[in-house]
Amino acid sequence: MKGKLTASKIIALGILSLDAICTCVVLYFCYLAIRSQFTGTLPYLTTLIGALQASTAVVLAAYFGKSKAENTRGGIIYDAAMGMDEDF
Repeated sequence: MKGKLTASKIIALGILSLDAICTCVVLYFCYLAIRSQFTGTLPYLTTLIGALQASTAVVLAAYFGKSKAENTRGGIIYDAAMGMDEDF
C-alpha cells in the first residue's frame, strides 16, 4: 500500500509542525516586544527556537537514516540499483 502514514512519518511531520508553529509564535512575541519598545533581552525566546531546531534535526536525521536503511536490497541502495545514481 503506497502512501501509508507510518509511525515514523507521523513523528517527523509532528515535529516539523510543532517546530514551525512554535517558531512563528516566538517570532511574534519578539515582534510584540520590539513594538512595545521592550529594552531588555529575549534570551529565553531565542533559545527556544534553537532548541526546537536542534530537536528537529535529530528527528529528521533518524527518519532519513531509517528511510535509507529501508531502501536497500542486498547492500545496494535503491537509486543505484535502478540506475538513478547518475550525475546531472
